[in-house]
Amino acid sequence: MTTSFFIEKKKKSTRLYLKYDHNSLRTMFSTKVSVSEDQLNWITRRGHKQIDNALPLNKKYPSHHRVNKDLIAEYNKIMDIVYRTKETGGDLDPKNIKRIYEQRTNQSEVKTIIQGIDLIISKYKNELSVAALKNYDNNLRHNIINYNQYKKKRHKLIDLNKYFELDFKNYLTDQRKAKSTIDNQVKYLKSLCAKLKELDIEVHPAVFTFKRSKSNKSIFYLSEIELDRLRVSIPKSKSLLEQKDVFVLQCYTGLRVSDLRRVNLDTISEDRSMIVMRSAKTDEAIKLPILPEAEEILLKYDYKLPFISDQKYNKAIKDFLKELDFDRKIESQDFAPLYEVCTSHIARKTFLSYLINVKKLSAPEVKEITGTSADTIYKHYAGADVAEIAMKMRG
Repeated sequence: MTTSFFIEKKKKSTRLYLKYDHNSLRTMFSTKVSVSEDQLNWITRRGHKQIDNALPLNKKYPSHHRVNKDLIAEYNKIMDIVYRTKETGGDLDPKNIKRIYEQRTNQSEVKTIIQGIDLIISKYKNELSVAALKNYDNNLRHNIINYNQYKKKRHKLIDLNKYFELDFKNYLTDQRKAKSTIDNQVKYLKSLCAKLKELDIEVHPAVFTFKRSKSNKSIFYLSEIELDRLRVSIPKSKSLLEQKDVFVLQCYTGLRVSDLRRVNLDTISEDRSMIVMRSAKTDEAIKLPILPEAEEILLKYDYKLPFISDQKYNKAIKDFLKELDFDRKIESQDFAPLYEVCTSHIARKTFLSYLINVKKLSAPEVKEITGTSADTIYKHYAGADVAEIAMKMRG
């Protein structure tokens, strides 16, 4: 059972390693240091020339004092693992020592939120669902990176205090993120930190007290009358007309923007009656019957839709709704006019309402098409459309 420094010669460089031998088996630990033989302190022990474990580098190596200190710290870390494993009767096999070393090294290096995301994804990639991986890797990572850039700081796990909670939420609000999106970021952060804590990685305890907004406000969507009026309305500019058509198509398909962007002839069935693809968010199969209103728009653009960026698309939605006087006051949004609070997310909600209240599909049938749970359908969409009833009563 020995641990010592060792060099491996390659074509362009000589790398310095730490090697651990036990029962004729060996494992190597990279020090990430490239050296030449004349930069090493050599000693002779039992007739064999070897690198001095107490002081590997000599004066010829730049910054040898600092690098020697780091190398000796790595050597002591490995020796500590070996001795502790031996004391507890553990397995001294080189593979086991390497495993313990890598676990400790990976965890000790995890300081920032982004590093925490990286660790959880790499460790649980075979256990987490596709949706959960995307929530961490795309959604949370994207918002934390942008927040870091805005604050000019790489936020650490120990920074997750109550001030961070308030400031991060305010930042997301300023970025015009929906309350549900902000709530999801809180949920993902708490879930991430719970997993990291299980790995004995330090996080600020305040993160587990972060609050999601408690709101009993009902969701909203376009009524049948509003959707029909929007379908035949024509904004003044060509660009807004195109985006209105895209939004109407979204309302008649219920596709998320990430899926809508992939609609073309390759995702249409041979008889042109179905949209067939896999959801970008959940990786679940989508087999969506094409309604006549949706087919009309697809044919208009020859299945090549005029897409723009998500941010510009949401702005265009507000612009053409305002121009076309869609100003119904939305109670659940503090009585703001529809054109101020409508986004691409409302299209999916409108589609669900349309299937339930206009097409008279059952909740299980709608679930089969959209993937939305029956409980959600019964809670938010089934039943009379109050806004539409009001419009009919007023004539």
